[in-house]
Amino acid sequence: MKLAVEYAVLPKDGERVSGDAAYVRAVEDGVVFAVIDALGHGEHAAAAADVALKALADAPSGDDVRALIDRLHVRLRGTRGAAGMVCRFREGRLQGCGVGNVELMSHGTRVQWLQSPGILGASLGKARIFDAQLAPGDRLVLFSDGISPRFDLSLFRGMKAAEACRVLMSRHRRSHDDSTVLIADIEP
Repeated sequence: MKLAVEYAVLPKDGERVSGDAAYVRAVEDGVVFAVIDALGHGEHAAAAADVALKALADAPSGDDVRALIDRLHVRLRGTRGAAGMVCRFREGRLQGCGVGNVELMSHGTRVQWLQSPGILGASLGKARIFDAQLAPGDRLVLFSDGISPRFDLSLFRGMKAAEACRVLMSRHRRSHDDSTVLIADIEP
């Protein structure tokens, strides 16, 4: 099985930069992907998001989700902090962890997850790692709180991921906040 990922990121209306970010990295045995939502918006939030992206890029390719969450937490100290969801897909399995207000919806296989309390870089409670076996045709949608969760994912079933990102952003974006949506499709 293969993972195809698309994403869209927009800053709050009136801002030039976003404190939200998406990350995708192919590793030797799969794909690591994440949505980061630095607290607030503007230049300082964008700087925190950049720290998070660099922390993920610098991580050894074999790191599991817990190690990646720990790395983010350490590297974001001294910044305003962030919410985030980090996932690793390999051999049909999804492992992930969400800290703060980044969400995940799934179509096809139901992925059960619990939000981990805290703020990456400030206070991190017990990291709740979730695990799911995925199947071809499944779709995952990760999004920041700049996207309203009031949408029916099944309405996007026939759309390509890039188009679904654009439609979600145009119909469900909260213009008063930075917004990110990432769609990962499981292909045979």
